[in-house]
Amino acid sequence: MSAPPPPGLTRPPAHPATAVLLALLGGVALALLTTWVAGPTAGGLLLAADLAVAAVLRLVLPVRVAGALAVRSRGVDVTTLLVLAVLCAALASVLPLPPV
Repeated sequence: MSAPPPPGLTRPPAHPATAVLLALLGGVALALLTTWVAGPTAGGLLLAADLAVAAVLRLVLPVRVAGALAVRSRGVDVTTLLVLAVLCAALASVLPLPPV
């Protein structure tokens, strides 16, 4: 049997909720980068997709894994995220762009 690692060198296991939030934060960062590179329409649509993914994750994941996505009841959280996703997509689609 091997000796246990010395204290201070062990790392606590990551909580699954942390991975969910980091993935969604990565999506927001990608949407911001896309907005900067490709324009506000593409970035807004990507942000809407990230909100829709958050709604699906809140719908299918248990509360202990959903973490900070679980704020209210499941129905209220999913409805709120989907409404925000649709509104964000609609705003990104009708956004007037200046002529190039």
